Amino acid sequence: MFMTLREFRVHAYLALNLSFISVILLIFLYSLTFSAEKNNHPIPSFYSRFTGRESPTAGLSKSFSEIIRGRWVTGRNWNENGIPLFSFFLIQLFLRLGSSVLVLKTKVSVFILARIDGFLSFLLFLYFFRHLIAFWHYF
Repeated sequence: MFMTLREFRVHAYLALNLSFISVILLIFLYSLTFSAEKNNHPIPSFYSRFTGRESPTAGLSKSFSEIIRGRWVTGRNWNENGIPLFSFFLIQLFLRLGSSVLVLKTKVSVFILARIDGFLSFLLFLYFFRHLIAFWHYF
């Protein structure tokens, strides 16, 4: 009738991982659906629209569209941050999948795993987004 604390933690951790997996897959699907060649990306840059300046993320959607098709050089030409950010999301996808399997197949402590996972993800974020974190000096 009632869940144990471990069952609650497992459900919460898996729900969070499933949410992240879904978002990452939607990003990749968006990148596959729209192409840099056709220039048909439907989401405009709000930063550019409101400030009149180009942001460091300009061309990122086109970059992802090229990278997911295996065109790494063209992807880098659209935005130099494209490959690091794409790599971050790809690594996160595999981390989410791997940690979910680990939780389902073993008796690993979700309490400890979640903390290690969170810390590792934070470090990965700082590393792969390091060039964009300086973006905030534009404000």
